[in-house]
Amino acid sequence: MSTKRHYDNHLGNIYVWMCGSFEEKRAAQQSYFENNDVTPNNGKLAIDLGSGHGIQTVALANLGFEVTAVDFNVQLLNALKENIARRDVTIVCDDFLTYLKQCTVAPALIVCMGDTLTHLESIHDVDKLFEMAHAKLLLRGKLILSFRDLSQELVGTQRFIPVQSDATRILTCFLEYLPDKVVVHDLLHEFVGDQWKQSVSAYSKLRLSESDVSTLLVKHQFTLKKSETINGMTYITAEKSTTL
Repeated sequence: MSTKRHYDNHLGNIYVWMCGSFEEKRAAQQSYFENNDVTPNNGKLAIDLGSGHGIQTVALANLGFEVTAVDFNVQLLNALKENIARRDVTIVCDDFLTYLKQCTVAPALIVCMGDTLTHLESIHDVDKLFEMAHAKLLLRGKLILSFRDLSQELVGTQRFIPVQSDATRILTCFLEYLPDKVVVHDLLHEFVGDQWKQSVSAYSKLRLSESDVSTLLVKHQFTLKKSETINGMTYITAEKSTTL
């Protein structure tokens, strides 16, 4: 199943619940930006690729950016509309590679966070994303990425990951490793009426490593400013320091 179909038919309906407290996640993300000097001093325009329900979008808007939030899932964008309140945000429902290819503005910042990068179909698409991002950004503009490094294979029962649960819902994922991708099987159990019901859906994520991503960024003339791991997620900040 494609990533879009998986979100439209399965994950989009429970994503907000799965993520937990929006305000806690937004505050943590905003703190990360503040601690890494992500400010609109070089320009106010920012693009959030794969914005979801707005954790990065709202954090950036709070810091003074004029944000364009791009996502292909209507359920998440509807939640985003509620979360942005009156903040300066433009919402676009589209595949983010298609959007970036057609984009006519020059942003000071592009973010692609929360595992969105691994949702791309191939390493070629990652390469294309970085090429377009470099072309669109202002000089000294930043590209900030976060993703889960899936390059090391989990084995046995390690492949069963508890994600979220409450009294009436339990979400678990099972990881199936292929040479260049991981098939993520989302198993949702919901208590309906007087019985538990199961629904299952699956989609693929790229097995990207920090080295893979850094190599492609350098290929496209980005300067690597920072790379770190936070709660199992790799965070990379790159800067457009030259024009091609």
